[in-house]
Amino acid sequence: MTKQKRFISTILLISLFCAPIIAQARYYDPNDIITDAELFDSNALSRTAIQRFLESKNSVLKSVTATVNGVPKLVSEMIYEIGKAYGVSQKFLLAKLQQEQGLIEKSEASQTKLDWATGYSCYGGRCNEKYRGIYSQLDAAADTQRIYAERGASEGYFGFSVGKESKTTDGYIVKPENQATTNLYIYTPYKGDFTGIGGNFFFSRVWNEYFTERIYPDDTLLKDSSTGEYWKIEKNKRRKFASNAVYLKDHADADAIVVSPERLSFYDIAEPITIANNTLVKTDASAVLYLISDNLKHRLVGDSALASLGFYLADAEPISPILINKEELDELEEGEPITEQSIYPKGILIKSDSAAIYYVKHGIKHLLLDESVWRENFNGEEPSYVSQATLNSYSIGDPIALWDQALVRSEDNKIYVFSNGKKKRVMSESIAQKVYGISSISALPLATQAVLDLTETGDPIDYIDDTVQDPANYVSYADKQQGKTIVKNPFYALFDILDAPKVLLPGAKATVIVRWRNRGDVSWPAGQTYLKMIDEDHETSSFVEQNRIPLEKTVTYNMLATFEVPISAPKDPQKIRQWFILEYTDGSGNIYEMPGSLKYQDISVIGEVSGEIVEHNLPVAIKANSKPQHVVVKIKNTSQSSVWTSSRAALELAGGDDSESVFYDPGDWIDKQTVGVPVNKTRIAPGEIGEIKFTLDPRNVRPATYKLVFSMELRDKKSIVYLNGDEKWELLIRVDK
Repeated sequence: MTKQKRFISTILLISLFCAPIIAQARYYDPNDIITDAELFDSNALSRTAIQRFLESKNSVLKSVTATVNGVPKLVSEMIYEIGKAYGVSQKFLLAKLQQEQGLIEKSEASQTKLDWATGYSCYGGRCNEKYRGIYSQLDAAADTQRIYAERGASEGYFGFSVGKESKTTDGYIVKPENQATTNLYIYTPYKGDFTGIGGNFFFSRVWNEYFTERIYPDDTLLKDSSTGEYWKIEKNKRRKFASNAVYLKDHADADAIVVSPERLSFYDIAEPITIANNTLVKTDASAVLYLISDNLKHRLVGDSALASLGFYLADAEPISPILINKEELDELEEGEPITEQSIYPKGILIKSDSAAIYYVKHGIKHLLLDESVWRENFNGEEPSYVSQATLNSYSIGDPIALWDQALVRSEDNKIYVFSNGKKKRVMSESIAQKVYGISSISALPLATQAVLDLTETGDPIDYIDDTVQDPANYVSYADKQQGKTIVKNPFYALFDILDAPKVLLPGAKATVIVRWRNRGDVSWPAGQTYLKMIDEDHETSSFVEQNRIPLEKTVTYNMLATFEVPISAPKDPQKIRQWFILEYTDGSGNIYEMPGSLKYQDISVIGEVSGEIVEHNLPVAIKANSKPQHVVVKIKNTSQSSVWTSSRAALELAGGDDSESVFYDPGDWIDKQTVGVPVNKTRIAPGEIGEIKFTLDPRNVRPATYKLVFSMELRDKKSIVYLNGDEKWELLIRVDK
């Protein structure tokens, strides 16, 4: 039996030779980047496995330490413990360290990169100082995954949710298939691509190179060790062969890797494979016959076209094409039509008097450059003999490259697997044996460099060894420090939830709910544990008079401490960062801040005059030097009583740091700061919507990402309009070449 034949066209091969050789990722499905089982596996890696991995990469992280609750810890210990505490995979945390700062593959790194290792609470070049430090970064990155999962059940809470279409910051529509992928977009709202912003595209590359549980790349054939069923991996999902007969028509049993049902379960199930290669098909809607060959549909033209496939009217058995749905047929790309003159439309191996073997299809001969192509593409199938004259009559095509599914060894003893039209280096013998089995690796065919050069290089396969466990007598980094006294704080809090309003009117009342879980070594006594509320850079709170609220009930280990606090907004409009901090009293009556308890919420106290941007068509990206882009922004008057005079309700636009906007259009704007006023009504009463129309002029704007900072003012009343609960409303726009 031969493996499924996939003909690589002359045009494709030429494009590969002409294009720069750049490593590419395996198949990237932006809706299914990582599975829930992978993200929430808190037993993914041991401390020893993490440490060995970092050492094998000569990573700067192998020796980085931080003091946590008075105890010095290695990064490997932090990752392990944080993953356990939050129910998040240690592999995920490692991937974030590489995605955000490249720390796995860097042997040296600046303190800034270590301080903001997972990119948490950093946006637009600014970072929240409260999360500085590698432990705080890892802790926050893990904590948010749980929060996203819990609160993400409320549709639209974070802007992305499972099964719902949403637009990313870089302008793509995504529809996450699971919570884990949804979490990635909440954390980093960029789809990304190879040429621009890395975003989740880069996370996918890191994940698939080192950490994925879907260890078999596309086009791998698998066999369920329990049921004997055959499967094929396509687009990171598994497709079952409808029957053994369908599988065995194109493949040998030995072509499939025997795997456990548990390994298969990491792949979602896609549509089954019902048609073998080189199968005649038709639909109910038409009598036209097609040959399905190499994932292309070839239309049979003329009554005698069947003869080129070996069918004749005098045959005793009738021709019985397989009936398929029209939709299934329409999805296939059109191949070369088959006529009576077609030469070997199914493809055939031939040779003449020399040792050279050719693959002929549609009258074009393609040389097999070495034995690896013959063995891997055709399972060593015996070629048919033809005369030299017949061989010379065929047109010459490009040499045949190794097809997907091929697994070979190079002349310099490197192992490559072929998937999605790319060769991917398997970085070690142990990884190859884990994925493909010892017997497969021991007898790999040797591929010459000439054959390897026919295929573009893809990302390597360098999976972490997740089988390594901690020894029973594991000695921590802290225990190895000799002559150093370590004092551990018995109090430690794990944040659970903060429910506080983001917008309040002056004098308005509300209730704040905040909870922490006791993860320390002692109970939190009622009356001796407190919630402290303070404004940023102050020792008091603008929302409560008594800003130290005592705990009402004693909280033991792993139980929740809940505070419900009535608050009242100050009278003056302002934006306040409100901090919520747990404190405890020691035996001497001294009050200390509890480790792990710092949390904040930005609360905007807005004036009576407020508006909500309910609709706009502001672009995510715009081409440099293109025509001015027409924009419509619809703003609802959400004031309680204030009526806006349209001609005096000015919408202003600035750049970052209140600089003049680079998109100023002198032919459209009122002035360099004011883009326009509502034009659909002369007066905008509460509850009504004003439409403001203006242009963004990208001419003479260099390609980059810019900040648009909108504000609104009622100039007749000299009053600020609070837009969406704040004095300013911001978003980013990308200018492309």
